[in-house]
Amino acid sequence: MELCDRCSSSSYRMLFEKASSTGTMYGIYRCNHCHLVQTLPRPSDAELEKCYGAHYFENRTDRGYDNYFSETMRQNLERVWNLNLRDVGFMEFERSRPAGRSLDVGCASGFFVDYLRRRGWNAEGIELSKSAAQFGIEELGLTIHVQDFLKFEPTQKYDLVTLWASIEHLRSPRQALQKLHTMLKPGGMFILSTCRWGLLSRCLGPSWRFLNVPEHLYYFSPAVLEALANEIGFLRSGFITYGSGFTTRKNMGWLYRSSKSLADRAVKLLGQGDMMVYSYKRAD
Repeated sequence: MELCDRCSSSSYRMLFEKASSTGTMYGIYRCNHCHLVQTLPRPSDAELEKCYGAHYFENRTDRGYDNYFSETMRQNLERVWNLNLRDVGFMEFERSRPAGRSLDVGCASGFFVDYLRRRGWNAEGIELSKSAAQFGIEELGLTIHVQDFLKFEPTQKYDLVTLWASIEHLRSPRQALQKLHTMLKPGGMFILSTCRWGLLSRCLGPSWRFLNVPEHLYYFSPAVLEALANEIGFLRSGFITYGSGFTTRKNMGWLYRSSKSLADRAVKLLGQGDMMVYSYKRAD
């Protein structure tokens, strides 16, 4: 059994199993020592490469859109970013860092890189998928580094680093956060979003909308993620949860739309959403 990425324990409890789109069974385990939830056995590089081909971004029906590169997807993402950034204190930070330098890790097609560039940032991205990065480079004229983040060697430090729904895909979240800490300028901000292991995931089990095997390697509860960030030297500056399990769909009827709106507001108010966003600063 592989060692836990956070604490190096080999003692786990299996929660349940789920089959991938190819029929391979994966176990969802919780570490008995630090409680990090993870997918085991961890998929090979070859298995993950199959997941992240061009089709991964061209047919994202789990989000209710047929094409990740579409203008509809961009508009939906920007709506969510505006809300998230406001709620975790980014707007105030931005005013203190005019024309700052930023890096979006796992930037896909680069929509968030472009979003920050339009706000005046010296914005860059890094993405492992060549097909996704190609869109941002060729169609949007962005600076995107096409490589593994853990092998990336920046020439300068950053004022802002973001990971939008990326940390759950990384081989080693601990190594990624350690690397991020060295890349940030003193007082710099780090913003992270990820699916939240909590009430909804425990109730829905294998049917939970974010239980994507094998590409989601880790699932964090707020307590586990905060403990890891604190160990590395980050201090939390903002936190929200949102998302009720109702996904955005094309041609939603009024009943579904009303139910989604009520449920989304309820879980955000109660702090029980199945997505979470953190902002952190270096503990200098």
